[in-house]
Amino acid sequence: AAANLKQNLSPQAIVDDYFLKEGLQDVTPTAVVVDGLNLRRVTAEYAADSMPTINTLFLDALGVDTLSAPAIATAEDGIGKVEISLVLDVSGSMAKSSVSGDTKIKDLKTAAKDFVVSLLDDDSAPNTYSISIVPYSTQVTAGQSLLDNYNVSSEHDSSHCVDFASSDFNSASISTSTLLQRSGHFAPWTWKYRLPISWKSRNCVPDDVSGRKILPLSGDTTELTDYIDDLVASGWTSTEVGIKWGTALLDPSAQTVVSNLVNSGEISSGFDGRPYNYNENSTRKVMVVMTDGQNTNQYFLNPSVASGLSNVWHEDVSSNDREKFWVYNPARSGAKKYRKLFYENHGYDVDVRNYVWDLFKKAKWVKQPANTANRLTYQELWDLVSMRFVSSKLYGPAGLGYDWDSSGWENHFSRVGWDEKDARMAGICTVAKANNILLYTIGFEVEDDNAVKSASCATTPALFFRVEGVEISEAFASIAAQISNLKLIQ
Repeated sequence: AAANLKQNLSPQAIVDDYFLKEGLQDVTPTAVVVDGLNLRRVTAEYAADSMPTINTLFLDALGVDTLSAPAIATAEDGIGKVEISLVLDVSGSMAKSSVSGDTKIKDLKTAAKDFVVSLLDDDSAPNTYSISIVPYSTQVTAGQSLLDNYNVSSEHDSSHCVDFASSDFNSASISTSTLLQRSGHFAPWTWKYRLPISWKSRNCVPDDVSGRKILPLSGDTTELTDYIDDLVASGWTSTEVGIKWGTALLDPSAQTVVSNLVNSGEISSGFDGRPYNYNENSTRKVMVVMTDGQNTNQYFLNPSVASGLSNVWHEDVSSNDREKFWVYNPARSGAKKYRKLFYENHGYDVDVRNYVWDLFKKAKWVKQPANTANRLTYQELWDLVSMRFVSSKLYGPAGLGYDWDSSGWENHFSRVGWDEKDARMAGICTVAKANNILLYTIGFEVEDDNAVKSASCATTPALFFRVEGVEISEAFASIAAQISNLKLIQ
């Protein structure tokens, strides 16, 4: 009991209490404690001048009245099962060069793969380590198979992210019963008129983009390293959303989710029953959070335009780079309330750095769309064109207003910026640490203010690594070395 890592009483207090209850309080030994990162060894021993003695029966005639009774006992507690969440920054800035001369995402891949290999290849006991990888940028793509285990709103199934409220960052868990808001599948910030929309402009990256959706609880070296190889840098930075998912995958409330994924073959059966309870003996929960900069932007689709029918009709003639639209303006007087807009794509213009769409027929007002046109739902509209295209090329010409901005569009989408996101990050870091999750943070070529935030997120400042270039590999190697020292003493 004195060596138990989860024991709140001091080892000496445990030893004192034991000897008191046995009526041996006069011969209580000293508890000598050796604490490691995930190891506690307690030795009960006596100093030379305080060794207990016993009276002799026959040696007193020889002048020996007592004999010393040297005794020593050691108990050791270590870790047998380790659950790890790797929360990795894959925002657009990770595509930039580091001081190593390679891109930051390449440096990360090398470091993260070595981390996985060093742990799993040195693992003599099966299923000691379960590793979840949570890549984050503007959002975190949970993926359909994972998100299907939660109660998520059903506006669309084009992508699988969740919009968390501020209060959600005060809890480690993600409820499987409370309704979660599915993130809008839309392109809010891009000012380019590209069709089809690049996944890099999406608020939530679709599942079919490799290296973007969460990889939950794996102990397969090949699966993990192949996944890391597929990581691609793009998007804004939402570290707090990554930490939220990383924490949730270590929280015992996810046991049913993991069990379902085991049953469907998504997760190895050896991990059934995880994430273990926080007070589970010989278990350690670890999260490694890597970022290369401060939180930036996250975007939220207004519920009024998240589902239902839009006021846009469309005829698909994209095979010849033409798009036909009819936009309904109910406030226009007269019988002709539909603005007919037939656009033709002239390709990318390097001078204006945009895709040029010109009318191939004169825009005019008509009484109704063509019979071949389909009225788009809002999600079909956002799946087809960007917010700016709708504002500039459709709503503006139809008299519905042109007031899009990359930071927000009234009644359409809003943005949460770095200050609110930093507060959310501080909240979820506090929650993780309160639940005894060992939290490492890595600041990869970060500015001073972000280094302070990352250091405060870590369990202790000593578990924050500020690195440049290939030093990121040294940081991951140091963390892996500490984790690999975890062991279970029988």
